[in-house]
Amino acid sequence: MNFLHTIESYIIANQLPKPGEKLIVGVSGGADSVALLHVLQQLHYQCVVAHCNFHLRGKESDEDAQFVRQLATTYNVPFESIHFDTKNTAKQRGISIEMAARDLRYDWFETLRQQHNACAIAIAHHLDDSIETFFINLARGTGLRGLVGIQPRQANVVRPFLNVTRFEIEKYLTDNHLLFRTDSSNFDEAILRNKIRHTIVPAFKSINPSFDATMKENFERLSETMEVANSLVNSVQEQAVKDFGSHIAIEIEPLKASGNIHFYLFELLRPFHFTATTIHDIVNQLEGESGKQFFSATHRLIKDRTQLLVHALAQPEPETYLIDENTHHIDKPLQLIVSEPQAIECVTIDRDKEVACLDADKLRFPLILRRPKAGDYFYPFGKSGKKKLSDFFIDNKWSLLQKEQCWLLISDNQIVWVVGTRIDNRFCIDKNTKKVTKIRFF
Repeated sequence: MNFLHTIESYIIANQLPKPGEKLIVGVSGGADSVALLHVLQQLHYQCVVAHCNFHLRGKESDEDAQFVRQLATTYNVPFESIHFDTKNTAKQRGISIEMAARDLRYDWFETLRQQHNACAIAIAHHLDDSIETFFINLARGTGLRGLVGIQPRQANVVRPFLNVTRFEIEKYLTDNHLLFRTDSSNFDEAILRNKIRHTIVPAFKSINPSFDATMKENFERLSETMEVANSLVNSVQEQAVKDFGSHIAIEIEPLKASGNIHFYLFELLRPFHFTATTIHDIVNQLEGESGKQFFSATHRLIKDRTQLLVHALAQPEPETYLIDENTHHIDKPLQLIVSEPQAIECVTIDRDKEVACLDADKLRFPLILRRPKAGDYFYPFGKSGKKKLSDFFIDNKWSLLQKEQCWLLISDNQIVWVVGTRIDNRFCIDKNTKKVTKIRFF
């Protein structure tokens, strides 16, 4: 089977976009991407050439951009290019230059895909890249997911070349007399991928001359195993995980009953960027006291009595929000509807926790919305006497996350309402009430 038919068969087998569809094609000017563009043209795709200039190799980077522009002109296809200050971006985000370049590239490709109404983004990763990624993940530490190699489709990104090697690609270029650029940084063995490419992989090939074919089979077997593992994870997820929008809750007991807590927790927390070390610490604290907190770069996990609560880290809220007498609707920090005072005989009293029916004459504007603080107390409706807010939380078994998400409505330094939960006796409707103000929490 020739090279073109090999790619065509791989596209069909993996249900990648069909010939005739529009693709954003990432073209650096190197051998792999030049071959990809040529193949996609031969298969009659609608191609939009996209080139990123990361300004990492001075004049060489500019020459790459000019080469790709000319290539697009030769094929008579649209050309899009962009310039990135990659080093500065990496410094600002506190990540490696390689990671910054990757993030910048894929974010821009997705923007182009939407602008051009393309069905996918085509990238020239091939089997050698997949093998190198396997060793990178193995060296850094990974779960099963990191060993299955690069996938042919991830979201809107497709990779039609994963079934062929770098050698096969270069032979295709030679056979078709195609010119390409050589990136000098590919020979810098200070870069981990290059060290693996030029040292580790050749050592394995010296042991097994059919190493490429062996790894292709390994990826197939590992992918099959991953499918089984995903099925098991989905089963545990259905039993143990609840999504509340603002946070997710993982029930601890079903997790324990799963038989392999560490594996399932690793998979359930994978989207939230917790490290393997942190997940190990979480597992060790499952029998510990409530309130223990764990952090990733983007999320926080709180160990509650029977649950693990996970929510995104957010910017601090302002300390207070004012509601004046003429305000009847607010959207921030939460959504409230404040009614005009009405005569009590005209009002239907709601019993929902989400609605506070208050004696209008007892309210002093502006009302204030704020978070709880130490020393807060109120007179819970339906109870006698005052109560510390902290004790109210304990009695109602509130988690740390619930406490932190709580808002208080204040009038003249007195708690009117623990929003969405309980009003204060001092502001409730009684036999002397003439007018009622309703406040509804969404």
